[in-house]
Amino acid sequence: MVGGPQWTEESLGHHYHATGKIDLGWLNKPTRHQFRWRSLKGPWITSRRRISSGESLVRDFATAMPTDVYVSTSSWLNPVNLPRLKDKKRPAPILLDHMVVFDIDMRPFCKKKLDKARVATLELREWLLSNTDLEIQHVSFSGSKGFHLIANDPDRSAFSEPDAGIREELVREQRKKLLDRVIAAGHPVDPVVTADTRRIIRVPGTLHGSTGWVCTILEDDWLEMPISDWVGKIQRHDLALKMPKRPPFALPRLKLKQKSVSTPKKSKSDNEEYVSIEVSSHVQGTKDRSALVTWLPARWGEPIEAVNTAQEKFDRENIGPVAYWYDGSNVLAIIPRAIPRDFLLSRLSKIGLKKFDNDLRRFEHSWIRVSGRMSGQGWESELEPITVLGYDASARCQHPWSSSHLELCNRLGLPIKVDSSDLAGNKDASIRIAVRR
Repeated sequence: MVGGPQWTEESLGHHYHATGKIDLGWLNKPTRHQFRWRSLKGPWITSRRRISSGESLVRDFATAMPTDVYVSTSSWLNPVNLPRLKDKKRPAPILLDHMVVFDIDMRPFCKKKLDKARVATLELREWLLSNTDLEIQHVSFSGSKGFHLIANDPDRSAFSEPDAGIREELVREQRKKLLDRVIAAGHPVDPVVTADTRRIIRVPGTLHGSTGWVCTILEDDWLEMPISDWVGKIQRHDLALKMPKRPPFALPRLKLKQKSVSTPKKSKSDNEEYVSIEVSSHVQGTKDRSALVTWLPARWGEPIEAVNTAQEKFDRENIGPVAYWYDGSNVLAIIPRAIPRDFLLSRLSKIGLKKFDNDLRRFEHSWIRVSGRMSGQGWESELEPITVLGYDASARCQHPWSSSHLELCNRLGLPIKVDSSDLAGNKDASIRIAVRR
């Protein structure tokens, strides 16, 4: 998704005060939930009062209009000023209930991919109805690339635990077992949403800041109908992006020069030129900060083994989270943090990323392929998202986020859950089209 709506306080304020209607009726008791939003000015804001209705939520926005609005999947005895999960100095909050939420996204933002997400969500719903006792509450369109399936679990056994800390852990374990079953059955759900009792999800009736479309609870029969039959009924802002029919991002079809000089025979991969998109690791707008963008060494093994090896190394250095892609042969890793170059250089050789280390020492940044390869035979080695790992290390990471590399991860289909507003650099990364062998 290239760019997004050019929001102003006025355009957002007009939507929420004049045209936007936020109905919190789908929540059993809204006052038991925590509400958070990302303000246009940048910082995340957590409501410091109990929210009882859509009207009271809009009043709480005050003069800091939100681009994105979220609500906790858990309900609490006191949702105001919740202690963090790892905060042992304050009493554990009392968890009263936890929604079962599955998140399915198909990227990029277009009708073709959204219809695939619809089919996947429909298949998940049917599987849950046949294989669990969950009560499906509704499915909502996120306003961008997918859907949230919301369900209630009639099994309340974990909530009978009197110790608040143990209770929350039991619920997390219960959800993790369910999530493992769903993933084992082949459903493409986000692996970090369902089991997290501190997760927040987008509020139906609010704008998706990246698209301008409204997060919407679907009518009962919409999930069984093609996107084209109902997408026109979804509310959107006047500044909203147009939803393309197909993935909009592709390289131009370039004619590659053919070599006429007779040369010894080489393998196809050695002899043929290819075109790809490359991104710079440098964080635009900073003097000496770089994101970690690299292809994992082939010696680290097959994809799963390589990812596990990389994650152990990154976790030890307290840098994360890490987004991973696979091109059929190798694994691409991106840590969208604005890390001082000297800090990276002091650790790269220990981690074993010699090429990235060499590039940083010689050129002060590195150009890395972030697309498939296009040769005379067409596309090959196209990137497929694997997952995002290392959110625990992210909580320990002291480096700000790289705005441009966060956006890059989003465009490549693995948006990062950002837990702070500490951003560095410009939003646009340095990107080039390169011809290589």
